[in-house]
Amino acid sequence: MVAAALRDGAIELPVLPRVAQEVMVVARDSSRGAAEVARLVERDPALCATVLRAANSAIYGGSVEIVSARQAVLRLGLVEVATLATTAAMRSALVDHGPFAAALTCWWRRALTTGLYAKEIARLRRQAVDSAFLCGLLRDVGEPVVLRVLARAHVEVGDGVDAVIAEFRRAAGTLLCDAWQLGGAVRAVVTEDVGPPWGDHVATARLADAFARLATPSPSDAAALNLYPEDLEVIAAKTPTIVASVESMS
Repeated sequence: MVAAALRDGAIELPVLPRVAQEVMVVARDSSRGAAEVARLVERDPALCATVLRAANSAIYGGSVEIVSARQAVLRLGLVEVATLATTAAMRSALVDHGPFAAALTCWWRRALTTGLYAKEIARLRRQAVDSAFLCGLLRDVGEPVVLRVLARAHVEVGDGVDAVIAEFRRAAGTLLCDAWQLGGAVRAVVTEDVGPPWGDHVATARLADAFARLATPSPSDAAALNLYPEDLEVIAAKTPTIVASVESMS
């Protein structure tokens, strides 16, 4: 059933909200300022509220509450606020209230946790944290797509759903990357293409996923990123802050 839907293109893919597309475009354009990102975020009250809640989460450690999108941009930076806005918009597109609502919520929390761990790994390695976060967040983005297909086929929760997800999540994630025009590092992470130039991104997302699942990090992934046991301990020490942030951002 899922295989046929993927083959025939008969999947109703989630639509990325227009505001997320606009924010992503503005954030990549150095000729357009932080004020425009703030304006876009403020145009959507629900999105703005989510961004402000995230901006005030433990991961940023601010002592003064951020009360506006403009203030968030000034304190956190244009790229960081654009990432928060895109994340909030993606959640609204991917997490619904259908028969698999509980599974989708669980997936989102794990995806968010993976993104935040990926961010810390990138920070430790002095790599781009915004790209690492997005790659970690969307590593398993095929899961909600598969669940959407199963929901429309009226499949019951628990009927071998995990096995179906494991088999088709990569293919489904690739379709979503195409629909949302997510290329480069994100697509490589979703498809687990470990070849150059995105091998580091794949290893970072995979290592972050292990931390998110409370699993033992793969020595090969750590070695690929030139991370030593003491580095992994530094990342693990971020767990309380990451857990608190997931609560604020979910």
